[in-house]
Amino acid sequence: MQLRPSLVCAIGGVALLSACSSVDNSGTAIAYGGNPLTYSSSVSSAVGGAVPTTAFGKSLKAEYIAYAQREADEWYDFFDADFFAKKAGKVAENETILPEDPANWRFDAEEVAQKRAVRDELIALLDDGKREAKPDTAAIAQARFDCWIEESEEGWQTELISQCWKDFEAAMAELKAEEPKETMAPAPVAAAPRLFTIFFDFDSTAITPVSERVLDAAAQQWASSMSNVTVVGHADASGSSTYNLGLSERRASSALSELTKRGIKGDMVDSEAVGESDLLIPTPDGVREPRNRRVTISID
Repeated sequence: MQLRPSLVCAIGGVALLSACSSVDNSGTAIAYGGNPLTYSSSVSSAVGGAVPTTAFGKSLKAEYIAYAQREADEWYDFFDADFFAKKAGKVAENETILPEDPANWRFDAEEVAQKRAVRDELIALLDDGKREAKPDTAAIAQARFDCWIEESEEGWQTELISQCWKDFEAAMAELKAEEPKETMAPAPVAAAPRLFTIFFDFDSTAITPVSERVLDAAAQQWASSMSNVTVVGHADASGSSTYNLGLSERRASSALSELTKRGIKGDMVDSEAVGESDLLIPTPDGVREPRNRRVTISID
């Protein structure tokens, strides 16, 4: 949740709303701390405002408006709804609006340092031309990072925090993916395998909406190459190794089923399961780690 005024300030009116904020907003593009009384006008202003001139700006504006409306309509959080609506409005004015700085939210020093490292990586990609090269994916990455920051500060919607993070990671993986480059070499050179990763909820084999899009991308990559596919199921370290091996087998099977629905031939797919033996994020035994609950899809 944004560094918002207290409920007492909200009752006191708009003037007191800003007066109760403890954040120094000087130099920021958007004043931190939304106002529930101005949410509707902020959304209307953003929707009816100028259309950004870049593809990235158009996508980012749409992402922020959608997030603001969810904050208000689903969670009745009009403080943050107003904040993100105003952020959408600034994007519409063609200002360069950066991902949220964790230092402006209620985190301790260690959390700020950890989250700033993630933010720095995102900004480096954006500044390296990803806004222009992959505008829709770049907008999703920035919006989901902000969602992760805001929901992590509130700390009670654990499933939403996990989903924002998984969406962000999927977008970052796509931003980092190297595009095939033409070569002038006389002999063809085999391209490195393309790796796609989908993530799962705890003790689940269900395919999430974000994973659906990753599987679509994997199927499109396969259709362009008709290469062999390797599907590997993983689990985190929570639970017994025997159970986790079976769970990773079921996750691999679930991914394989979705891939064949998308046209990939089953006889061109090798499927295996490794349980908790190949953790992406090393953890002690028994630890739940969302990034270890995954299936990797490698296309030669």
